[in-house]
Amino acid sequence: MPSIEIEGVYKIFGEEPERAFDLISEGYGKDEVREETGLVIGVQDISFDIQNNELFVIMGLSGSGKSTLLRCVNRLVDPTRGKIVLHADGNDYDITSADKESLREIREKQVSMVFQNFALFPHRTVVNNVAFGLEIQGVDKKERTRKAKELIEVVGLEGFGDSYPSQLSGGMQQRVGLARGLATGADILLMDEPFSALDPLIKVQMQDELLDLMEEMERTILFVTHDLDEALKLGDRITIMEAGQMVQKGSPEEIIVNPKTEYVADFVENADPSDVLRAETVATKDLHLTDNNRIRMNEVTEIEVDSNNKAVQGYISGTPVPIKSLVDYENLTEDAILSSSPDTPLSTIMRARLSFSSNPIVVLKNNEVIGYVTEQNILQGLLEKGRQD
Repeated sequence: MPSIEIEGVYKIFGEEPERAFDLISEGYGKDEVREETGLVIGVQDISFDIQNNELFVIMGLSGSGKSTLLRCVNRLVDPTRGKIVLHADGNDYDITSADKESLREIREKQVSMVFQNFALFPHRTVVNNVAFGLEIQGVDKKERTRKAKELIEVVGLEGFGDSYPSQLSGGMQQRVGLARGLATGADILLMDEPFSALDPLIKVQMQDELLDLMEEMERTILFVTHDLDEALKLGDRITIMEAGQMVQKGSPEEIIVNPKTEYVADFVENADPSDVLRAETVATKDLHLTDNNRIRMNEVTEIEVDSNNKAVQGYISGTPVPIKSLVDYENLTEDAILSSSPDTPLSTIMRARLSFSSNPIVVLKNNEVIGYVTEQNILQGLLEKGRQD
């Protein structure tokens, strides 16, 4: 089960880096340490775990330490202190104590990296670029060519195997880089702002492609970006860094709804929350039963429930109607009240209400009514990021 443990990691740039730790323990910040010692704090006391098959995003502005931390994971940058352990192939690999030979084998087989600038070999064809890692592993030419062609098709470049990088667009070159990262079979994939140099439309396509690949292939991915919308779209969890420190970690929704610092609040101020906020978060949860055991969601819409708040029947203007999942709303031709799961994104609810019904949508968990979403809830979610007064 591929995963990553990062514990108490520091990276201090400069000679005699130990001089910085006394100042850090006294509460000195990054700028103060540099003024006193000339040393630069790249990463300061970072600890978190990345779970199996998780896409974990490190986000921050330039100079926040995000790329430095990523490079510590495969020791392209040596941590000054701390411990990093990779769990892959049923084994534990202590990156921080690995010797050169062990580290080389880890980089060849357990962890792979996709760079921002593609880093393709201009004199190699697409097939040979993708197969490079397999060639280093000693895989015979026939097998590595077969595997490379298979992954070229997976990333949507079928027919371009004999092309050279200079003959490809930026988006196509990044697909080659992604295929090369996947080709080695490494359980852990490190991605350092891989889409930041792409045009906006191609960037969105590559993000979608990465999410599709995550569903098809079991990989644990550590992804670095400075783009909040990208982080919210891709990340199962996100950590936000500032001046080498981790200032908040959580799910995309937790980051949006509950920013812990002013720095994070500024980040999320202009973010689009519609794909991040869930039905349960924005729903009205004050359920008031009428005398006939119904929950009144607005003037015309009611849900009849049993003694355990299990949904029994819907009503529109007093007329019985079925309760139908919004998953199937595009196929509905009859009057109905739409229901959603607690985890349904707000954007999905908005599309359903626009296309089928302007009535509130009931939120069901194991068929129990836990809330409902009205137009006011949607506006609250969009304007106030789901935060309740």
